[in-house]
Amino acid sequence: MVFSVLRVIGSVLLLATDSLAADCQTATVGSPYSTCYNIYTAAKITAAQLSSYNPGLDCSKIQIGQKLCISSGTLPSSAPKSNPDGSCATYTTIANDYCALIAAKFSITTSQIETWNAGNYKWKGCVSLQVGYKMCVSSGTPPIP
Repeated sequence: MVFSVLRVIGSVLLLATDSLAADCQTATVGSPYSTCYNIYTAAKITAAQLSSYNPGLDCSKIQIGQKLCISSGTLPSSAPKSNPDGSCATYTTIANDYCALIAAKFSITTSQIETWNAGNYKWKGCVSLQVGYKMCVSSGTPPIP
């Protein structure tokens, strides 16, 4: 994978080119100040193209770490897989984490986080995340405390 780093109005935007033809070229939002405008301008595409490459994209809700297609193709999945023993892939929360941020980081949805953690020890939902909480970021058996 080849990375190009562009400086865009105080923001860092990583452009990655995958060698698989079916996968789209991606841009990773790298700063809270990155906007759809920054992304499509840096990628030398139009707003309409960015929207067509990312159906359902809501530019007001892009997150740090979120990947967006900047060419035609399919967004490569970077979602974690369950472990060979059937347990879920885990993430330990840190200060200022929230489910939408974690979901963007792992290319999953907040609904998946809620579903995968429903049976997890001391899970109180996305509204009550605590620092140091070991949560599932894939399907599988939740971790034992």
